[in-house]
Amino acid sequence: MNTKKPLYTVPVPSTNFSTEAYWDGKGVLPAIRFSYEKDDMQYRSGIAFGRVLAFRKRAERCCKPWHIEGTYDTLVEIENSSWLEEMRADTAEQWRDKWPMRHYMIYLDSVGCFEVIAESWSALPDEK
Repeated sequence: MNTKKPLYTVPVPSTNFSTEAYWDGKGVLPAIRFSYEKDDMQYRSGIAFGRVLAFRKRAERCCKPWHIEGTYDTLVEIENSSWLEEMRADTAEQWRDKWPMRHYMIYLDSVGCFEVIAESWSALPDEK
C-alpha cells in the first residue's frame, strides 16, 4: 500500500502563482519552477531534484483524487511506490543500487500532478 509522507509546502498557495508551474529539465539541477507575488514583490522559486531517474506530469483534467489528496501544494514522498520499483527493475544492474532513489509527488493548481523519481530534493531560494 502506497503512503504519502509530507516533506515541503510551497511558500504561497499555487492558486496565487503569477506564472504557471512548469518542469525545467535543463541544466544540472532539474526543478519544478514557479513565480509568485508577495508584499508587492515578484519572486521566482521552485523545487529542485538531484539525480533524476524519471519524471512524469499528469494534466489537471486527468488527475484522480489520489493525485490531489495530501499533495495539493505539498511535496510528498510516495513510500512503497510501484513506479519506483518498476524503474529500479528496468535500470541496468550496475546502476540499480548505486544511490538511493525516492518517488516524489506534488499537485499544483491549474497545472496538475508532477511526479519525480530522484535521489533528493531541495527548495530553491526565493529570488527577486
